[in-house]
Amino acid sequence: MFRMKYDITVGNYRIGMLDKVEVHRSVELLADTATITLPGAQYNVALEVEKQLKRGDAVSVRFGYEECGLVEEFRGYLQRISTDGGSITLTCEDDLFTFRKDIPNEILKNVTLQTLLQKVISGIGQPYSVDCSYSWTYSKFVINNATGYDVLKKVQEECGADIYLKDGVLHIHAPGEMVGVERNYDFAMNVENADLTYRTAADKKVCVVVKATMPDGTVKEVETGSTGGEKIEITSPTTDEASMKARGEQEVKRRTFDGYDGSITTWLVPECQPGDSANLHDGDYPDKDGCYFVRSVTTEFSSSGGKRKIELGFRLS
Repeated sequence: MFRMKYDITVGNYRIGMLDKVEVHRSVELLADTATITLPGAQYNVALEVEKQLKRGDAVSVRFGYEECGLVEEFRGYLQRISTDGGSITLTCEDDLFTFRKDIPNEILKNVTLQTLLQKVISGIGQPYSVDCSYSWTYSKFVINNATGYDVLKKVQEECGADIYLKDGVLHIHAPGEMVGVERNYDFAMNVENADLTYRTAADKKVCVVVKATMPDGTVKEVETGSTGGEKIEITSPTTDEASMKARGEQEVKRRTFDGYDGSITTWLVPECQPGDSANLHDGDYPDKDGCYFVRSVTTEFSSSGGKRKIELGFRLS
């Protein structure tokens, strides 16, 4: 039986007694988060802990099995401290926390997405670089009483991109464009629980309507998918028809395929991150084997054990 171990630091403070820690990572959310819960009863006064911590402190969360070595599951910053309910909860956010700074108000005209992102990075005073797969130009982009985080959120909502920071690089890519490590799962060996439904593409018909506002105020629409399917409307930052169509096709791809919907729950090994691929094998139903884009991973570590809930996205193969 593997022995569980952790090493968690917040600023200069190393966590001693731990109730549990939960790390949530997703390609569909801007920031990864970690929630660290401390057993308040173990401390004489909760404020003694609070005095040693402050918003913006660097956070490192490492845990795993002693026999396999610890893995850094989260790195970021302390966002807030809560002492409600007799316990102490530390809510943390990854490096996207550094974008939660006000940036100068500005009206940008005919600005490329790449240039906009560089302006945001300059505005928050960070030395990040940009790796962006999109090349559209905004005819007009207004920054008004906004943080860098607000701007990234707007970009993500409009293009449906996977946006994340990694090794000092701000990545913005189409969903599933960048696929990480392949993780293999066998329902008979390393899957503790599965909450899955197998559906065909015919069961998941969608009609995606992409809308863009023209310079004269009229609205341009481009429709993709299946007529009569579930109707989904999304906003496009560009009026270019080819780009609008591509945006719609991305959304159809994310929602329509033969394969599983849902999640699997595994142990801490193998490691898994959003953007990886999950290769599923079921000896009882080999015809349903397939490889899926990992949409999100929620990892929990406590005295009860370590578990990963892996949410599946669209099918890769």
